[in-house]
Amino acid sequence: MKFKLPGLYSAGLLAVSLLLVSPSRAQDIDPRFGFGFNGLISTADGLGFGFRGRASAPVSPDLSFAIDLGTTGFFLGGFEGSTWVFDPQLSAIVTLDGITKAPYIIAGIGGYIPVADGSSGKGGPTLHGGFGYVKQLNETSLFYEVNPAIVIEKSEIELLIPFRIGVIF
Repeated sequence: MKFKLPGLYSAGLLAVSLLLVSPSRAQDIDPRFGFGFNGLISTADGLGFGFRGRASAPVSPDLSFAIDLGTTGFFLGGFEGSTWVFDPQLSAIVTLDGITKAPYIIAGIGGYIPVADGSSGKGGPTLHGGFGYVKQLNETSLFYEVNPAIVIEKSEIELLIPFRIGVIF
């Protein structure tokens, strides 16, 4: 009497295969964190300045997903009537070419959330897409980017054009 164990044989073969497979290149790339400054031109609020932090997780050497948290103040007309906004983003970043310096494309969704009483815009969800450039330094990288977005409000659409510069750790 013969016993056939195709399920057990297949499971054993799969386990041995997984032990012999080397880790993918994406697993060798560490998450990156960045901090920067931005100037933001808004069709509703004018010119503002702010700070931004970003954490990105690579999927492959060419593709990363990122979460940004930023705040911008529109205070050139004086502090009393100033507008302050919180603008988080979720992005996909595609690095086009290069090791010590590389252009990239960034796109995703986010929000434009006024957090001060002087706000002329109502805020809302955003869609963004832009480009940037990374230059490798010794242990950090320098980045600069332009990442235009539209704010989808209830009755209108607002345009945002941020210019950012910062460092990636």
